[in-house]
Amino acid sequence: MNMTANEQCKYKVSLITGSTGGIGEGIARRLAADGFAVVVSGRRIAKGEGISRQITDQGGTACFLPADIADPDACRSVIEAAVDRYGRLDVLVNNAGVFPVAEIQDTTAEMWDWVYAVNVRGPFLCARAAIPHLKKQGGGSIVNIGSTTPFRSRGDRTAYASSKGALLTMTKVLARALLADQIRVNWVTVGWVATEGEIELRDRLAPSGSGRAFLDKVSKNAPMGRLETVEETAAGVAYLVSDAASHVTGCELNISGGLWI
Repeated sequence: MNMTANEQCKYKVSLITGSTGGIGEGIARRLAADGFAVVVSGRRIAKGEGISRQITDQGGTACFLPADIADPDACRSVIEAAVDRYGRLDVLVNNAGVFPVAEIQDTTAEMWDWVYAVNVRGPFLCARAAIPHLKKQGGGSIVNIGSTTPFRSRGDRTAYASSKGALLTMTKVLARALLADQIRVNWVTVGWVATEGEIELRDRLAPSGSGRAFLDKVSKNAPMGRLETVEETAAGVAYLVSDAASHVTGCELNISGGLWI
């Protein structure tokens, strides 16, 4: 059910792609706590509905809209559905991403295209669909969730690192292009976060077969003695979309705990 016009005017609205778990979920919960109406979005329907319900039960405002941003039509439709639901859009966080690990010789054309479809084309199409609605509000904020990999990657992450490098360039281009529209576009450099997805990946890759044990071990050798938390990344996003960052655009906010300097 859509909100009434009076209800719509109470909130700034944020949409976070890939927010049915991990960093995206943390961002959704933080922005809801900061008073945003939050659109949780992703492919895992049960997870997304559960997160939006928990936010609502805790006094926040949230809904879940399913979307696979590898599908170009879904990028447009999820933005339009968010505006239909709440009457406006103020913030887009492009968090959804895929992280295949494959050596160069094992990286197929199909894998490359899939990574770019999710990590680059999806954020572009979501931003393109969101821009008219952000303009209508007199401005807004787009945050692209990045990585240290464009700066320090190995050959088994060629597709992922390249896609994040493209996303960083797109962040800069959009930031400059949208200055006159008061739409700020920023990037967060994320280091190493022990999300459930990262643990699952390490379960497959770690010699011991225990992703959690592997991450506990490597965290002791991290530059600041531990891995970063979801909440630390979410706090950075919360700043970038806040009025306190009203003059911040084209920024690379490094929340990697010194993993990349």
